[in-house]
Amino acid sequence: MLTRCYGEMIELYAQVSELMLTKQWFLMEGVAWVVKLVQQSPELEKAVADLVNSVNVVGANEGIKQGFKATHDSVRFAEEVPGYDEGAQDALDAAVKAFDELHISVLGKVADLIDKPLSVIQQRSKLPIVGEDDDVIQV
Repeated sequence: MLTRCYGEMIELYAQVSELMLTKQWFLMEGVAWVVKLVQQSPELEKAVADLVNSVNVVGANEGIKQGFKATHDSVRFAEEVPGYDEGAQDALDAAVKAFDELHISVLGKVADLIDKPLSVIQQRSKLPIVGEDDDVIQV
């Protein structure tokens, strides 16, 4: 009986030690790994690029409108000025909506590691999180 309890105690101690190492790794390296995955995800890259591009076009349109107001005698409508993009505001609205609804697919692959031992998670964090068919930047 005492031998069995001693064996269970050793097993529990090993599990607690593994949990402490997992917690330490997660807090010191794991969170940074997940953030890096998100930063390099094609979904976030596209959403940010769409936002930046849309904001630039809307800004250019506003500049054209302000220029038109200042020189309205020579041009009848701001929309007639070369470079004015009538669809810019719609594109910006769509980019903002896409950013709000953004889903980072690689995070699902991180979640797939939930039942894996720390050694597997650590090894996986040093490799690309995606397969050949995923077309995602290597981290």
